[in-house]
Amino acid sequence: MKFVRVFVALVLVFGLALVATGCNPNKDVAAKVNGTKISLTELNQQVEQLKKQYPTMFTGADGEGRLLDFKQRLLDNMINQKLVEQAAKDKGIEISDADVQAQIKQLKAGFKNESQFASALASAGMDEAGLEQQVREQLLTQKLIEKLSADAPKVSNEQISAYYAANKAQFEQKAAKRSSHILFKATDKATAEKVLAELKAGGDFAALAKKYSIDPGSAAKGGDLGWPTTAYLAEVEAAIAKLSPGQTSALVQSSAGWHIIKVTDTRKASQQPLADVRDQIEQILIKQQKADVYQKFVDDLRKKAKIEILVADLKTPQASTESTAAK
Repeated sequence: MKFVRVFVALVLVFGLALVATGCNPNKDVAAKVNGTKISLTELNQQVEQLKKQYPTMFTGADGEGRLLDFKQRLLDNMINQKLVEQAAKDKGIEISDADVQAQIKQLKAGFKNESQFASALASAGMDEAGLEQQVREQLLTQKLIEKLSADAPKVSNEQISAYYAANKAQFEQKAAKRSSHILFKATDKATAEKVLAELKAGGDFAALAKKYSIDPGSAAKGGDLGWPTTAYLAEVEAAIAKLSPGQTSALVQSSAGWHIIKVTDTRKASQQPLADVRDQIEQILIKQQKADVYQKFVDDLRKKAKIEILVADLKTPQASTESTAAK
């Protein structure tokens, strides 16, 4: 009996100590989604990641307001992701470690080496564990969307024609010049001058680009940059503007290094006919259809879910309504 009394006393003392020290099982919980916790630490980590990428985003007089707005939006996205994970599990959708690593391998293939890849991760304020988590979430969402859209009706010819008629400006081809370039390091002007001399003596531009250019995107194609879809560096744009088809520039210096540029073709502004863009429009409409199906699914999940925001500042009118409705 004495032992029991001592044990009870210890339990009472320990319990009072917890209360006295303010112990709270929800201390690191930003929200609960159907009972599953979203940690405040994870939310704050994602905010810090954004701060590293955009250091001036939350500065200035309205910086704190922007930060709070961003936190609310980010938490809202995390709630949606948690709902998606729960729904995917119910539907038997899983993402294996092999799936994740295969996707990361594809991402790495876009970089010259592991060092360049690691540098890009660091610039984004992310480590490999964070990337794996992000890739896993993306793959899970993609699989869920495919499953939800499996029985969606096919895009009709009438829908394609209607989209084309309503968005003709989207399919206007602007006047443009097609060009090629050979890129050298900023510290390798001597080689650039040597290659320029070879070109003036009748050297083959494509062959020299394959041999010397450090631009991985165009070197293998003989320096061909294709028809422009976005603006080039200002110095490159200025050089192209002065050239006619068949002409080659002198050395052009930019932040990327030294360029030798050749204009290979020109085109006039024109309207692309429907026949040429039919497949493109079909893909646009399929993506829209999938996005609509997914959004409706997530909206329905939120209506049925029990969502609790446990940090007062992070509550939005929508979140408050959902929490009240769940009760």
